[in-house]
Amino acid sequence: MRRVNRRDFLKGSAALGIQAALASSAFRHAAARVADRPLPEMPYDLAIAKGDSPARNCLAAIEALGGMSRFVHEGDRVVIKPNPVGNNPPEQAINTHPDMLAAVVRECLRVGAREVIAISHDSLRSFVATGLRQAIEENGGRVKAIEDASEYREVIVPRGKVLRREQVAADILASEVFINMPIAKHHAGSELTGAMKNLMGINWDRMRFHRTDLHQCIAELTATVRADLVLLDANYVLLTNGPVGPGEVRHARQVIAGVDPVATDAYMTQAFWSMDPGRVGHIRIAHELGVGEIDLARLRVHEFDAG
Repeated sequence: MRRVNRRDFLKGSAALGIQAALASSAFRHAAARVADRPLPEMPYDLAIAKGDSPARNCLAAIEALGGMSRFVHEGDRVVIKPNPVGNNPPEQAINTHPDMLAAVVRECLRVGAREVIAISHDSLRSFVATGLRQAIEENGGRVKAIEDASEYREVIVPRGKVLRREQVAADILASEVFINMPIAKHHAGSELTGAMKNLMGINWDRMRFHRTDLHQCIAELTATVRADLVLLDANYVLLTNGPVGPGEVRHARQVIAGVDPVATDAYMTQAFWSMDPGRVGHIRIAHELGVGEIDLARLRVHEFDAG
């Protein structure tokens, strides 16, 4: 399968005649995050590590893709987007597991990152109540609740039908590496939360998505701001009554790693809800926009026991 990455997307957008949009200073900033380094060749499209330890699952999945040093280089500034909501324990499958965050922060610093910041358009209280702040800070990272408009910068949305310009977290635009760490869960509005839906925590006016076309907006935002690595928490999966529960939880004991948000979400959709990914609007639209692969038969998937 040919990987569709941010560089390819920007080139394709220019070919469609949006050079003026790409000339904006904010979008040049976003593009510059990936323009000066080669994208890694992946041994697999998806690595699924299974076991009882969320941290071990996470690290094993990263290692199966070639290790963290494939993504994070010496001196890089790394931004992580977890899913911090409410005050629920990990077993309720509402938030990214703290043990995963702790492991990723440590690993980024071990391979030479100069700074690791976890951000989300959520309150600092949520980071504290879920244990995420402690997990991140005790391992050398920093937490930032981006609740003020000054924390965002405008970018152009190429090929946007609903979104034309969007206010995106400035920290991501200024980083060398962006790691998306969602949790797999049901969502009443978008059907499911995964890598793509989790990006609604990096833009300023989230309610506009709900007022217009939620699935189209999620897909267009994903096509605009691409993560370098997706680490999808499926240690516990909220099958019903999401996004805040309580609902039916499956102890799935796994982490899904990849660089293609469409592929990770498509796999999640079929694995935990036994549903055709094409039935989920934002997954289908993102695939149609060329963001990634929706057909699991075309993916190189490595499932293994992490111990």
